[in-house]
Amino acid sequence: MALDATAVSLLVLGLLLGMAVLADRLAGGALSAVPGALRDTAVVAVLVAAAGAVFALVATDQALVAADSPVLSWAIAHRTPGLTTTAEVVSLVGGTVGTGGLAVVSAVVLFARGHRRTAVVWVAGVAVGALTIRLVKLAVERPRPPEVTRLAEETTASLPSGHALMAALGLGLTAAAVSALSVGTPRAGAIRAVAVVLAVVGAAVIGASRVYLGVHWTTDVTAGWLLGAALATTCVALARVLDARARLGDAPDHEPSARLGDGP
Repeated sequence: MALDATAVSLLVLGLLLGMAVLADRLAGGALSAVPGALRDTAVVAVLVAAAGAVFALVATDQALVAADSPVLSWAIAHRTPGLTTTAEVVSLVGGTVGTGGLAVVSAVVLFARGHRRTAVVWVAGVAVGALTIRLVKLAVERPRPPEVTRLAEETTASLPSGHALMAALGLGLTAAAVSALSVGTPRAGAIRAVAVVLAVVGAAVIGASRVYLGVHWTTDVTAGWLLGAALATTCVALARVLDARARLGDAPDHEPSARLGDGP
C-alpha cells in the first residue's frame, strides 16, 4: 500500500491548521471575532491530525496486529442471526446515500427557512465528503478483510470507511441544522442535546456495523469518523463566518438572526 504520502500530507495539514489557530489567536485575527469559529478551527486541526496518525499507523501494518485483526476476530466470534440482520439493516439505511441525503434534506429545510448560505455550505460539504471518500480510497488502495470473513459484497478499497465518514458528516450537519432551527424555541437546549446524542450514536452504530459485517477494518472506520467529523466541523465554522460577515456587512441577502448552535 502506498500510504506514506497520504499519511504525511494529513499530518502536515493537521500541523498547519494548528499553527494557523495559534497564529490567529496571538495576532487577534478575524476568526476570533466570530463566536465559535476559532474553537471549531482548532477542533478540525486535532481531528485531521488524529486521522493522519491513523493513516501512519496503518502504513506500518501495526494496526493489523494491535487492533484490526483482534477486533474482527472478536466480532466474528460473537455473530448471531439477530445481530447480523440488524447490522445489515443499519448498514443499508446508514449508507453514504442515506446519511448524505439526510444532510441534503436538512439543507433544503434550512434554505426554506432563510438560511441560504448555510444550506449551500451543507450541500457543498456532502459533495466534498463524497469526493474525499473516492480520492482517499484510490490513493491508499488498502485491501479489505479476507472475503471469507465478509457478510456483504464490496468491491472498492477499504480505507476509509465511506459509511463512517458520511455518517459523521451527514448526521453531524443534520444535528447542527436542528440546533439552528430550534433557536428561540422553549426547549432549544434539550432539542440540541438530543440531536447531538442521536448523531453520535448513529455514526457509532453505522461504523460498528461495517466491522461486524467483516467489510472494514477498525482503523478504516476510525479514519472515516475522524475525517467526517472534521468536514462537519469545517462546514459549521464556515457557516458561522459567512453569517457573521453578512450581519456585519448589511448584505441584502441577510439571514435570520438565529445562529448555528455549538456545532454537531
